[in-house]
Amino acid sequence: MRSFWNRPLGSKLILVLSLALLIEMLAPWQRVCAAGGTNADNICGWRTAYSGSSFGTYAGLLAAAILVWELLPVLAPRLSMRGWSTAIVTAVLGVALVICVLVKMIEDNEFQTGWAWIGLALALAIMLLALIRVRHRWGTRHERPVAPGSRPPPAETPG
Repeated sequence: MRSFWNRPLGSKLILVLSLALLIEMLAPWQRVCAAGGTNADNICGWRTAYSGSSFGTYAGLLAAAILVWELLPVLAPRLSMRGWSTAIVTAVLGVALVICVLVKMIEDNEFQTGWAWIGLALALAIMLLALIRVRHRWGTRHERPVAPGSRPPPAETPG
């Protein structure tokens, strides 16, 4: 459990948000009603993100893939997943997740509830955090870490 708390803040947030999205996708994203009988009585029911369009299932699989990808260094501490290339994998999965949620919402656009919009917000938050991590890792990819006992070289002063 200690290795979870040693993870960067962005990684922890992505873990929590992807778990929240997987749970939130069980909420009713659509309220579907059908007219039944001669009295025009409506028969109504709920549909989760996993039912209806198959893109809901794809979004769930992508959220699970992000969760597993971010949990790998926690479950196997020998893995070093702090480079910019691993951040790119999370970002690509995050972009694909947002695309799948958007397509799901467009295909099943009738009778949407607020849960669908919350799911989209969670997917966007995952994607944005992943892209911010890529930007940060890209900027620091050539920097060498400073040893704990040494000081960084002095900055040159203009003469």
